[in-house]
Amino acid sequence: MSATRRDSFYPGTLEGPKSTAPAASDPPPREPPESEQRVTQRCVDCGTPAPKTETNYTLISSRYGWRLTRTVDANGQRMMEWRCPGCYSRYRSRKPL
Repeated sequence: MSATRRDSFYPGTLEGPKSTAPAASDPPPREPPESEQRVTQRCVDCGTPAPKTETNYTLISSRYGWRLTRTVDANGQRMMEWRCPGCYSRYRSRKPL
């Protein structure tokens, strides 16, 4: 048998290293990419923060009643706007079908 330590063949056994602290060479825990991070939504009219949910899809459910509208700004850029149930009903009554 070579001069290699026995615990290198059997990691995690009682004969292995006792320390559970991460090694200095271990990378820090990975933060989810920007596309997966959940941003807290706010109503564009009254500024009310949306309730905490797992996804934005939950906000538009019948339980919460938030609505997402698509508009175009003065520069021709498309915008997405979140509205709480009360502000959305006022928005719909002002805007013709």
